[in-house]
Amino acid sequence: MPRMFLGIPVPATAGLVAAAESLAEVDLEASGMRLAPVSDHQWHLTWAFLGFVPDEQVGELREAVSSCVARLRQDGLDATLRVSGVGCFGGPVWAGIEFRHEGARAALDGARKDALSSFGWSESRAWEPHLTLGRAKTARDSGVKFVKRRALKAELAEWMEANEGLQDDWLDAPELVLFESKLTPHGATHTAIERWTLA
Repeated sequence: MPRMFLGIPVPATAGLVAAAESLAEVDLEASGMRLAPVSDHQWHLTWAFLGFVPDEQVGELREAVSSCVARLRQDGLDATLRVSGVGCFGGPVWAGIEFRHEGARAALDGARKDALSSFGWSESRAWEPHLTLGRAKTARDSGVKFVKRRALKAELAEWMEANEGLQDDWLDAPELVLFESKLTPHGATHTAIERWTLA
């Protein structure tokens, strides 16, 4: 039973790589944390994390996504996007994603609910499009039990200020990709199963 998600890959542009490299230099040790970077070949905007999908449903899932993308394109979706700004949640440190037309964000958000609910997918939180550059974790033997967002933001303040103006060129023909994600001792590995052009 494969572990799967749907995402939109984002290319490793010079600006994004520079932001990631400077992030890797931030020392979180004083706060009992460490940063686990995400490899640039895995940078993506997550559209929907599905978890484990029964083998017999994978074909149905692919058909449902194909139909969903066809409807979006028929309705004139312009999913042109770009990287814009940076931030952090409780652990993930990210670069924001901006759509050229705000309606594209709403259309993609609504479409995933319609296409994926029959496969057990649901999401109560608002969709905040971003790609994860790294994940803050507690350092071993630090005595810190969990990552504190306030402490993390304080440690990242200089980096966030330096990169708040990050803005890449528009990506005109993004792809929606169905990935299989396998967990390994060295982190997750993602394999593309099927691709759909959102243009």
